[in-house]
Amino acid sequence: MKKWLAGLLVVLISVVLAFTASCGPGEGEANTYKLGYLGPLTGPAASWGIPIKNGMEMAAEEINDAGGIVVAGETYMLQIVAADDRFVPEGAVTAVQKLIYDDKIQYIWGPIGSACALAVQPITEENRVAIFAISSDALGPEHPYTFSYLSSPTARAEVGYPWLKQNRPEVQRVALMAEHTPTGEAALEGARVGAEGQGLEVVAAEYFEPGITDFAPLLTRMLAKNPDVIDPSSTPAGPFSLIVKQAREMGYEGLFYTSYQPAEEVLVVGAGAENAEGIIAAGGPVYPKGTPEQQAFYQKYIEKYGKEVWQEAVSLGYRWVYWTTLIFEQVDSFDPDLVVEALAESEFEGIVATYRFGGEETYGIAREVEGNQTYLNIFHNGEWEPLAIIPLEW
Repeated sequence: MKKWLAGLLVVLISVVLAFTASCGPGEGEANTYKLGYLGPLTGPAASWGIPIKNGMEMAAEEINDAGGIVVAGETYMLQIVAADDRFVPEGAVTAVQKLIYDDKIQYIWGPIGSACALAVQPITEENRVAIFAISSDALGPEHPYTFSYLSSPTARAEVGYPWLKQNRPEVQRVALMAEHTPTGEAALEGARVGAEGQGLEVVAAEYFEPGITDFAPLLTRMLAKNPDVIDPSSTPAGPFSLIVKQAREMGYEGLFYTSYQPAEEVLVVGAGAENAEGIIAAGGPVYPKGTPEQQAFYQKYIEKYGKEVWQEAVSLGYRWVYWTTLIFEQVDSFDPDLVVEALAESEFEGIVATYRFGGEETYGIAREVEGNQTYLNIFHNGEWEPLAIIPLEW
């Protein structure tokens, strides 16, 4: 008898669970809609990846606190599901498979870098999953679900080098360096185009393998060319700081320029405030010294996550969640075909700039993010200071 009752109980529980699952949320309850993050949460590029994820979570929390989003008459609360790709292609493939096949996610911020983006692209395109990578190399009309969520290295270099030409006339000789990865190669070539386009002489262009910590051999060759500026634009903040420190220890007194702005804390710890003094970076605003809206955004972030994980890239994930969910509501659907086309034709006013997707002349499809202005900042006394706001023509 006891065995029979136990078996009946199991059956009844199974029926109740099946019925509950088929009914979905109860009356008055909201559905959950998942958005994915694919990027480095460990390793040398985590100083970029973690703040971006945090920015996404902060935006999702704000939207949920305001009541969520309404699509096709249903209310949804957002959930950010993060997967660590360790900044390597094989890690990206494993992570994206989890997001798509296990978590059933259709929209993913990331990955960072061309190598990871190109590795996951066959999977995401086949499954009609939209990715918002930091990689212009992955763009093309044959990849309608792939976006680049940062302007190309060439576009960023074309902003910084004209300013250097006009405001730092002592800069005539440029030394370029980058990690020997597709992302690094694209950044170095973009910087070459930007520098040579201003009549500056590129006296050195060096690649280094990811993971190295001793840059002395490379810097010895480079400093022998007497550069006025060293540009390691695509280098993550950790190795970038080591490059700065070791170059200063070897006697280099010239300028460092980068189109990827490293976090203050990483620079101070890795390079030392004195060694990092005077670095010029293209990027976003110096939030604590920006507009009231930018200051409020910064304060809210550091109160939640702490200053040690602040990085200007926070705004990338934050903006993406708001922009994407706005389009969900506008088209009243989560259908990727409807959403990606509406996104490609939309503009979004953020706290940094107004944005749209362009690049059709270059890539044959409008999938590369463009802002209507960018910022140059200078590292002074252990922190970033505003230097210039440069309007961009669309």
